Amino acid sequence: MIIVKALRVLAAHDVPMTHTISAMQHHHAMVHLERLENMLSDLLRLISEQRGGERTRAEVAADSLPGPGDSHAQSMTQRDLDFCMGEREIARMQEIGAALKRLHQGSYGFCTECGMEILEARLDAMPETPHCLACQSQLEAHGAAA
Repeated sequence: MIIVKALRVLAAHDVPMTHTISAMQHHHAMVHLERLENMLSDLLRLISEQRGGERTRAEVAADSLPGPGDSHAQSMTQRDLDFCMGEREIARMQEIGAALKRLHQGSYGFCTECGMEILEARLDAMPETPHCLACQSQLEAHGAAA
């Protein structure tokens, strides 16, 4: 939550803009700021719930150790699933954090590949996206989607 509060403080101050934006674009940026902050907050709450609230990762991991009736395969499958969920959550947090950084640097809404403006409809659907549709399609075609 400290990060979110710090980002709000930055938003209240003049942040150097790398692109000139209109009042309407500024309004949309503030809407996306709120959405991104909410997404991050929701993700952190989900992680906390999945990890058992106040329990440590070690305590949660101990729960996934095989019980007397569990097979080794069941235990390994559950452990792998938990690990993949953790990786996905970390990647999602990084995507949201990068979008918040772009927003505060004034480059939010512009493709990180080609520099063209990302359509508002795309940002509405995926506020964390760093790429315009054309660049995202190219990245996916080449297997380097980020």
